[in-house]
This record gives sequence, C-alpha cells and structure tokens, in this order.
Amino acid sequence: MKFIVVSAVVTDEIHFFDGKKIIVPGGAGIYALAGIKLWEDDVEILTGVGEDYFQLHGEWYEENKISTEMMKVKDPHSPYTIIHYFEDGEREETPKYGISHFNRLETTAEELKEHLETSDGIYIFKNCDSKFWDSLLKIERKCSTKIMWEIAADAAIPENIGKIEKILKWVDAFSINVTEAQSLFGIGDLKEIINRLQNWNLDLVFLRRGAKGAVLISSESVVYVPSQPDVNVVDPTGGGNSSTGGVLCGMVKKCLPKECGIMGGLSAAMCISQHGVPRHITKEMRAQAEQRLKENELCEVKK
Repeated sequence: MKFIVVSAVVTDEIHFFDGKKIIVPGGAGIYALAGIKLWEDDVEILTGVGEDYFQLHGEWYEENKISTEMMKVKDPHSPYTIIHYFEDGEREETPKYGISHFNRLETTAEELKEHLETSDGIYIFKNCDSKFWDSLLKIERKCSTKIMWEIAADAAIPENIGKIEKILKWVDAFSINVTEAQSLFGIGDLKEIINRLQNWNLDLVFLRRGAKGAVLISSESVVYVPSQPDVNVVDPTGGGNSSTGGVLCGMVKKCLPKECGIMGGLSAAMCISQHGVPRHITKEMRAQAEQRLKENELCEVKK
C-alpha cells in the first residue's frame, strides 16, 4: 500500500529550562509519516524543503528506509523552529526564518494532483487556504484513494465552517481535536460536538481527546477509544499528527472504526515517548504494535 503525507517538515531546536539543548526533526509531516511508518513501509512526504534539510536530517530517512524523492528543494533553508521550554511546562515557539518563508515551501495543489491516482492513502495537514483548496477541489476524483484532512488549529473558527464543509465534500475523513472543535462550533458540550460532526456524513471523523483517547465518528456509529495505557509521555508534540496517520492506515486496510482508533493511539504512543520522532522505527516496534492491536481486539470479543 502506498501512502503520501502532505505537510511541512521542520527542524526543532529545543531549549530546556535547565540550559540543555537538542536539535530534532519536527513538523506535522514527519510525525504523520512516523505514525504511518509504524504500520506500513511505503510512505513518503510531499513537501518543500531547503537545501540544508538533507544534511540536517537525511540520515533519519536513510536509517528508516524512507524515500525523499518527493521532497522538493525550494529554498536554501528549511523551516527552523526555536522552542523554549519553561519550568512550569509552558513553551514558546519562534520560526527562525518567519512565516512567509514557511509558506513558500508548502506543497501546491498542482504538485499533489499527479499523485492522487497512484496512492492508497493521502494525509493532508492544512488550514483553509483558498489558493490550495480551490485548485484541488476542481480536480474530479476518479480513484479510490482515501484522503484524510487534519485541520490546522488556526482554521478551526466559526467563520470557516462554510469553507470547511465545502472541503469535506471532497475528502473522505477529517481529524480535529476537542479544543479545535469547541472553537469551531462555539460550544463546549462533547455530545453536541459529536452530533455536529456526525451530521457531516463522512466515512470517518477522528475526534482527538488527548490523554482521554478519541472518538471515531461515522454516519452510522460513534465509537469511544481510550488512549494507550502505561505510556511514558516525554513530549506530546506530534501526538495528533501521528495518531491521524495511524487512523488513515486503518481506513485504507478497511479496519473497523475501533481498530482504526487503536492504531492511531499506538502511533501516538510511539511518538510522544521522546522529543521528536523515534530515531529508529523498527520491525520489532511494528510487531509489538500489531500484537497490542490484536490483544485489544481479543478483549472486545471477550466482552
């Protein structure tokens, strides 16, 4: 099965309050890729990078046997984020080269168009950018590719509901967290939020609830999935992206919503157990994830 991730990759320079500093590959794209890689080998990122990206992080892709052919060099520099952690757990992020630089490297609809019929699953992390979506929505979908859209937090506001509903008619699945959904609908009640999302009649909506797990919503069912137990949370960054990638894998494999949710939870657990993505996503990690999925399925049967 072939998967494509459409999102940015960046470098995260993390400064801790005790003076320590680490540099890791980051960005929604690489977290989603890692979440998919836990389950499937054939996955690539379609994005723009700088000339410096492969020197900084090329080894990670090589060690994990992930192709970088779809990563197009568009600038001398890749996006670079400086993150400061404070003693109270709060953090501050500063893009080293600015937002306009980040936007210049994003994937265009034309770049994605040629891959729509050659993949089984596509993950898109995006706001409601009209330039991107208006071009993409003009393309008639003639393939069975499953497309998952994870909305960016800044787009989850009431005035975008019309735009969002238009985009959702073109994709198959939608990922949003509870805080974003509360902002989008202007309501706090979980059941009402679920009703609103269910009315969109998508194949699947992945409503993320952080440590509380997730809700998998279709027109026919609402399934609550708890988060994975006994996870050593080092950094929750990328949990939503990686879990959404795992859920997309489950959809493409035609898994039940409960199974999709468990796969997403396992992908997230892997990515939040350290700063950045795991250095190696091994066959042993996949085998363990598959065993955990099987154990969860057996528990359901016993109930």
